[in-house]
Amino acid sequence: MNKISLFLISALFSQSLLASPIVDAFLADPVTVLDDQGRSQREVARNGLPKTLPVLQYNKELDLVQVELAGQKVWLDTMDVRVSPPLNVVKLPCQKLSSSQADDHQNNSTIGFGSGCSK
Repeated sequence: MNKISLFLISALFSQSLLASPIVDAFLADPVTVLDDQGRSQREVARNGLPKTLPVLQYNKELDLVQVELAGQKVWLDTMDVRVSPPLNVVKLPCQKLSSSQADDHQNNSTIGFGSGCSK
């Protein structure tokens, strides 16, 4: 009985951890560290950063995420990182938007709405 309840409690906590956004990739090298106003403070090499970081705050106006690096709370531009789950979800009915046209097969391109599109 104890093993089952321990498993259920750990599953409950793991689900709550999965719901919080994390930085799971750094797209720029070096990554620019910003202050809370979006001004550049310094640059950090991508290989010197951890593989994942929990997002502490999100500034929607400046499109910045706050993370903790080396015990210090800093801000990163969302263009330099990939956050999962996405912070901005497009409020469009994606399934009703126009998709690729029939002649797209000639130029081998596709049209997509991205992972942030609500479905």
